[in-house]
Amino acid sequence: MGPRDTPTTGTQSRNILAELEKCNHPADKYIEFEVLIILIDLVLLSKPAYRHILFNSDCKNLWKIGIILVLLEAYCLWTEAFSRFTNVRYRSDHADPFLAEKGFYVSLAHIFIGTILLYLFLYLFTRILHRVDVGHDTGKPYPMALLHGVVLASIGKFFFIPIIIWKQNTSDPGMAIHISLVVAYFVISLTQIHSVISGCTRTRSAVIVLLAFIVKTYFLTEISAFLNSLM
Repeated sequence: MGPRDTPTTGTQSRNILAELEKCNHPADKYIEFEVLIILIDLVLLSKPAYRHILFNSDCKNLWKIGIILVLLEAYCLWTEAFSRFTNVRYRSDHADPFLAEKGFYVSLAHIFIGTILLYLFLYLFTRILHRVDVGHDTGKPYPMALLHGVVLASIGKFFFIPIIIWKQNTSDPGMAIHISLVVAYFVISLTQIHSVISGCTRTRSAVIVLLAFIVKTYFLTEISAFLNSLM
């Protein structure tokens, strides 16, 4: 469902939701909802909530959220919060604090490259496996909508924050379970968003997202060897 130019109709004292002519359902029920309700539905992976954010809001702050999330994930990688889940390590034990800090910037490059690779593989596999002209009926170019979708799906990575706070008091199995749940939540969220943006069924979106995620992980593992050489 694409954006609607006039999702509400005016009356003397209030606005009511305009209904689509074909199905007699509201164009976007979240137009009159409180922000808190929208946020709750986003956490619950509601497709209509994702559709509202992506197509009926300006998305001006998504890029800021994206930067924060990249920095957060890079910090987790740098401080070895993911050490029980991955062998990638960029932390330096150099006595000079300025040289030791270099590992953070290499971690930042690692996360940024991974995000770009995921976006590119999502776009590529969508074009290959879903040969439909997507985005023409949404009012937003598909590449831009997909980029916003990747950032929106990444919001679940804020759940990495407890790892930073309590990693010293958490067992290895507990840490692995926590990270696995956050990654699974991200993949499910991205599947829902991809289905909204591309018009794919959930099954096809799940296949595309999983393929993109696996291929991205493979290439990023190879790239990490080069990044380690910079340390």
